[in-house]
Amino acid sequence: MVKSKTDWVKVLLDQLLWIIMAVIFILFTLWIGPKRFLSGTNLVNILLHATVLGLLVIGQSVCLLSKNFDLSAEGTVSLVTVFAAYFMVPIKGFGGGGGYEWNPLAVIPMMLVIGTLAGLVNGLLITRLRMNNFIVTLSMQLVLRGIAYVISGGLQMDDTPDIFNWLGTGTIGPIPASIIFTPLLFVLVGLYLKRSRFGREIYAVGSNSDAAKASGFNPNKVVTIAYMFSGLMAALAGWMLLGRVQSSYSKLGAGFTLETVAASVIGGISLQGGMGTIGGAFSGVMLLSIVDNGLNLMDVDPFWVNGIRGFIILLALVIDSQKIRYKPKSVPSHIQTQLPTV
Repeated sequence: MVKSKTDWVKVLLDQLLWIIMAVIFILFTLWIGPKRFLSGTNLVNILLHATVLGLLVIGQSVCLLSKNFDLSAEGTVSLVTVFAAYFMVPIKGFGGGGGYEWNPLAVIPMMLVIGTLAGLVNGLLITRLRMNNFIVTLSMQLVLRGIAYVISGGLQMDDTPDIFNWLGTGTIGPIPASIIFTPLLFVLVGLYLKRSRFGREIYAVGSNSDAAKASGFNPNKVVTIAYMFSGLMAALAGWMLLGRVQSSYSKLGAGFTLETVAASVIGGISLQGGMGTIGGAFSGVMLLSIVDNGLNLMDVDPFWVNGIRGFIILLALVIDSQKIRYKPKSVPSHIQTQLPTV
């Protein structure tokens, strides 16, 4: 069977990210030098950058698959890290916490609950009150960071306990634990979305909410769960980030929002919902991590770095728009065959 031009264009668009990543990787290797860019230490640095961002991207991707944004994640990171430090770190003048010195094994579950509850509030406001997801989550980011500022009083809290820091600084053998944890979570979430009923529901809701509802799905429930999951991932990212830097302040986590959306879209998660995979999102995370690392090694001016990031995001949007243009008109077979009948 002869493939049409549309088929070839779609294949090219699907593989374009890997081509771009390969070209960028080769260029950085030539410009910076193989001994420096390809050194074991630098490759580990690239992977470490991808870990915290990757956790946030998992949550953002699930929301985008449901055709919604979550711009509140970095606010959740700020709140849970300040909360954890405040209740774990003893009073030490200008660098201490609240002096409660709670056990980290009790604080960590509380962080995860706070993140999940923040996602629940987002989901309920969007689905029950029919509020715009962009405005709700952007406002929630400000609210959560404001609460973090009130708790911390604007002060920095240092020296979190070693047992708490393990996810950020611990190792499994010679390998940092975070480098194992984040890719493993990508694999598990990807498999879950592929094989579970919820995975089928979120793709169906993102593709066509009305059709999904007619098929027996509950779009409001699906979207709410997506936001709760995103909040949980943000809390995990906060735990990993605080464990790595071992110092908390109200703006810890600032600047992640744009990167999470960019990495998701670059990796093939469509802004139109219902298209893309978690595995693809991971490739977007790796591309941004490689670019940030390479530009840093080249001592590129920060203003140029932001401009290059913006160009990459625009390129991702162009690719996304063309994927929509060449998107098959029918529902993919792996989803269609598993949709319930009315």
